[in-house]
Amino acid sequence: MDLVLVKNFPDRMYAERARQTLDAESIPSIIQSIDAGFLGAGGALGLPQGADLYVPSEYSDRARELLNDVFDGI
Repeated sequence: MDLVLVKNFPDRMYAERARQTLDAESIPSIIQSIDAGFLGAGGALGLPQGADLYVPSEYSDRARELLNDVFDGI
């Protein structure tokens, strides 16, 4: 499966909400971040924060469209 980055979020909480949006449309996704979950270790360790949301390439256009509608500006 070829995964494509569709959006970077400032933290895992936003990425989880975006993942729920995609799940509701039957679009599979995964989140990759360096934090330790919702509480996050990134800030405490001085590491960059953020969370990347990936989808299979065949869903990338639709996923970006949905996420831009819901999370524009984030």
